[in-house]
Amino acid sequence: MNRFLIIILISLSYSCVAQTSKRVFKSFDYQGKKISYAIQLPKDFDSNKTYPIAVGPSEAKSNDDQSFYWRGVKDTQGWILLDFPIYEGKETEVAAFLDYINSTYNVEGDKFHTICFSANSASIFRLVMSIPEYFHSITGVAGNPGTRNFQELTKLKEVKVRFVVGDKDTYWMGAAKDRHSKLLEARVDSEIEIIKDGKHVLTGLIGAGVIKRMNKLR
Repeated sequence: MNRFLIIILISLSYSCVAQTSKRVFKSFDYQGKKISYAIQLPKDFDSNKTYPIAVGPSEAKSNDDQSFYWRGVKDTQGWILLDFPIYEGKETEVAAFLDYINSTYNVEGDKFHTICFSANSASIFRLVMSIPEYFHSITGVAGNPGTRNFQELTKLKEVKVRFVVGDKDTYWMGAAKDRHSKLLEARVDSEIEIIKDGKHVLTGLIGAGVIKRMNKLR
């Protein structure tokens, strides 16, 4: 085979590999223990470039354990997606993890986006309120802060908040509307989107739908 043709084929082979969104199961050391997480890099990842990074709630016990609203995503659309037990609300542990990620990758704005849903939302909102300096946005699908305490909600002043809820999910829609109103009173950048005919689990938003909404919060 012509040597020039071989070089072209090898180059195309590497190009195809680069087009695959990479997902890796890893761990980092924190106070003598190893904490697992999974990370999915965007297509054509370049370590010299800056990327928006989102961290989603997951037990992260294996490479297949993904945050629900980006489960099975093949194309991260330019995002770095992290799976981590953020729902446990251990602020010093989460802060150490985010510091570690920030020292390893070029994080857009040096702040992270996060997502929460249903039962894990109150604990994740509390976490963001406890270390708001680490977060650029939080999206609840469906989710809300739980608390209506004005002083607590003002801690989100530097964080963009988005509620996404189905109109058939009456309890969570009512709670989201209420907390959205309270956040506006606290002068927090808050938005609410009500999905027509949407139920509690908005499966139609998995992947591209959620990433599209996070993009609007950058």
